[in-house]
Amino acid sequence: MLTERKQQLMLVINPTAGKNRARDNLFMLINYFFTHNYHVTVFPTQAKGDACNFVAGYAAAYDALVCVGGDGTLNEVVTGLMLCEPNRRPRLGYIPGGSTNDFANTLGISSDMQTAAQEFCTGEPFCCDIGRFNGRYFTYVAAFGLFTEVSYETPQPLKNTLGHAAYILEGAKSLASIKSY
Repeated sequence: MLTERKQQLMLVINPTAGKNRARDNLFMLINYFFTHNYHVTVFPTQAKGDACNFVAGYAAAYDALVCVGGDGTLNEVVTGLMLCEPNRRPRLGYIPGGSTNDFANTLGISSDMQTAAQEFCTGEPFCCDIGRFNGRYFTYVAAFGLFTEVSYETPQPLKNTLGHAAYILEGAKSLASIKSY
């Protein structure tokens, strides 16, 4: 029996984020959204840049967009949204599933994926500033200097194995490339 029209939800997920936590919770998330009046289409990322490309290409056709992954995945999703026409951008939700989740921690978004999904479905939407620096978008931090590439260059398998310590090791490796003046 059909009921009211379900809203169209674009679910962009980084399946390797946070020791595969995102992947391991995928069915629970799909089921949760489905039972809360959303028809879900899943877009799993396979490589750097996928989330941005998916969102820029398809988000305008959806009522809502939820990103599941870490801060890097969120940054790609936001960049993709900013490439959409302003009046065609769907509402964005974030379910933190990465190693660090600084953005979610700053805003008090639950690290429990079902709770974060519930917050998206029942919580009050709010506006969030998006910045742009040298043509790149950011949500909460714009940085420059010696160690800014560390978070982007740290391999996902290393983050999955070591968590936060992976960033420290990657930063230590970059010490050798510092030029003296």
